[in-house]
Amino acid sequence: MPDLATLRLNYSIRRLFVDEFMMQQAALLPGGCLVLDLGGHKVRKRGYFDSGHYDIKVTHLNITTDKLPDIQADGAQLPLASESFDAVICAEVLEHVPDPRLLIEEAYRVLRPGGRFLATVPFLNHIHADPYDFGRYTDYYWNVVLRQLGFTTVEITRHGLFYAVLLDFCKLYLSKVGDSGPMWTIIRRILSLSLLAPLQLGFLRYEQRPVVKNDPFISSFTTGFGIMAIKP
Repeated sequence: MPDLATLRLNYSIRRLFVDEFMMQQAALLPGGCLVLDLGGHKVRKRGYFDSGHYDIKVTHLNITTDKLPDIQADGAQLPLASESFDAVICAEVLEHVPDPRLLIEEAYRVLRPGGRFLATVPFLNHIHADPYDFGRYTDYYWNVVLRQLGFTTVEITRHGLFYAVLLDFCKLYLSKVGDSGPMWTIIRRILSLSLLAPLQLGFLRYEQRPVVKNDPFISSFTTGFGIMAIKP
């Protein structure tokens, strides 16, 4: 359950779940451990999560130099020694590679025994080129792939259910509808305050009720997943 107190009107539900998951997982890492941020941004970060706020030593790797990474390289061909990191972070990246198995396989290789692979992936989310958007996979897929590649402990968390997806779609539509002129900006702001502000807290709290969470239809929807896998 994300911290609803941090939920802003112009902040997507998906990003809120991503940040909450990563902040929780980063807080569990031992102090001073070596972490590879695979595909993350060293500058101009999105959302609230910032790995630099934790007592960990982070190396940023990205295929582009735009975000000023420590290493520029393809995540499927890491120029790094095997078993050299205690954790690998991979937030909202796997959907942007044509074969996520190759990237996960490399993450597994550079992890030390007992190391953690921490990832988030969208599911019911709009197509967003960064610069490409290749796929959406279920939690069943990720569980099978991670175990096939050697991970033993695998924990996959669903980020919101039916109402979170519905709310995020509404927020996205409202942010994009109409032109970018001042009148539409005012209209969007009014609609956000009058409709979404009271709905977003209620929806996210409502779907936390056991009777709602256990409903097979409601629980068959999600904005995406948080993944924690441990290398034996």
